[in-house]
Amino acid sequence: MTMISDNWAEALEPGLRGIFTQAMSDYKNFPDYRKKIFTVEGSQRAFEEFLGVGGTGTMDEWDNSIGVSYEDTEKGFKPLFRHKKFSKGKKIERELYDDNMYGEIKSRILSLADSVYFTYQEHAANVFNNAFNASFYGADGKALCATDHPKLPNSSNTFSNAGTYELTAENVENVRTKMMEWTDDKGNKILALPDTLIVPTTLRKTALIIAETKEEPFQSDYGVNVWSNGSLKVIEWPFLTDPNAWFMVASGRKKRDLLWFDRRKPDFANEKTFDTEVAKYKVVARFSYGWKTPYFIYGCNPS
Repeated sequence: MTMISDNWAEALEPGLRGIFTQAMSDYKNFPDYRKKIFTVEGSQRAFEEFLGVGGTGTMDEWDNSIGVSYEDTEKGFKPLFRHKKFSKGKKIERELYDDNMYGEIKSRILSLADSVYFTYQEHAANVFNNAFNASFYGADGKALCATDHPKLPNSSNTFSNAGTYELTAENVENVRTKMMEWTDDKGNKILALPDTLIVPTTLRKTALIIAETKEEPFQSDYGVNVWSNGSLKVIEWPFLTDPNAWFMVASGRKKRDLLWFDRRKPDFANEKTFDTEVAKYKVVARFSYGWKTPYFIYGCNPS
């Protein structure tokens, strides 16, 4: 008994690790908007960097005198994803162990799993909650949703993916049209095919009416709703903080442009402080997230 008492922290560790692991597994039953919205990948480096390049023109007709028609490649923006470390810890006093207060001990460890889940969700939502914030910028130096994204470094050729439209059926169609008109620096169509509305809880009902009603919503002539064939998906995101802002997304481009890198998945560990008879349990993770280009999204921020 003396040995167990002297090594109380070590005796607790396997059980508490199991509780933490099970709690993390249980969170698979909760919506992980990070994985719904982002392409989640692993990483083996301190950062992930991408070499941006400009567009390429259409193919030239073959000329026997010159053969293949080569074109110089313009340098684009270089998105950088630098991983940051995050942590949270809980202390377990010796008295909790001695007095069989296992319920309190368990609650503290479960709260670490809660911390991981909400940290991931809030950081994922940060990209959208700061979509119009000039201080939260991407590789081109602009907010995710801006009216003046340069198409190449030092270029005056820009495009807009931000507006102040309210969420209505007419404005959804208007935004779709704008996205379909986007071109790259060579004048090629971007082909960002809008198919998803991302909205806060306050706009859920409006978004579903727009996407799913058979008749054209909010109209008196009862025309056909062109979105009711399932071509428009709605994602309600409770972690969005602006009750009026909404986003039109092209999911095909989003898969390659909106990225999350897990450098170190949540790691549970402990140590005992000899002098204070307090055991410390911690969870540590490293990750980064952001976007390569903003061509996957159009954001609307009504006043």
